[in-house]
Amino acid sequence: MMTSSIDRKFDTGYVYTDRQTKAKYVWLKYRDILAGRILDVGADACHLREHLPSETHYCGIGLGGRVDRVVDLERSPLPFPDRSFTSVLCLDVLEHVDNIHAVFDEVCRVSQKYVIVSLPNAWVDFYNMLRRGDYRPDQPMKFYGLPVEPPPDRHKWFFCPEEAERFVRYRAEKNGMRIVQEDYEGTANEGSGWRGMVKTWARRILMRPDLAVKNLYAGTLWVVLERK
Repeated sequence: MMTSSIDRKFDTGYVYTDRQTKAKYVWLKYRDILAGRILDVGADACHLREHLPSETHYCGIGLGGRVDRVVDLERSPLPFPDRSFTSVLCLDVLEHVDNIHAVFDEVCRVSQKYVIVSLPNAWVDFYNMLRRGDYRPDQPMKFYGLPVEPPPDRHKWFFCPEEAERFVRYRAEKNGMRIVQEDYEGTANEGSGWRGMVKTWARRILMRPDLAVKNLYAGTLWVVLERK
């Protein structure tokens, strides 16, 4: 259920560049459903708290950063009762855990009404590196390479937007949630004008014809779920 910029329920023109500005993006885009009790899974420094009204109960959990409560998502379920939060956020977190299916289910379990999930497009990072990235044999690709020393952070899943959409839709249905909105941060096409025409021509010649354009150009997938 992809939505255009015209029929989006949640939208903002604000562009984020790091974790702090992402919190502002989230607030500007989703503030209509960020009230009551909010759980932020993988909250880092809990930047979202800065934007919430004082009457909102906010809890940020995770392993690193300055969270309210340390929780290891790989080792235990979320330490909260069923449906104990109005809205639950899980932003750019699932791709970092081995038990991605179980964590997604847990996020849905503790939500009373809404879940907001974001998932990156690993394919676009790899594609851009091949096309014009700063590649060197001694410089592993961020999150996916093989550094000579253990990295502080890495992604454990390598998936494209089509897989991410299919995963969210299936597990949302399984957990009694419905999708309110799916959209991408950033462009999901090859662009316009002669540059877009050249990209389209090159892709059709060099790659398989059934490859969805968004797999190579879309940014982060953002999804809002609502309990049925």
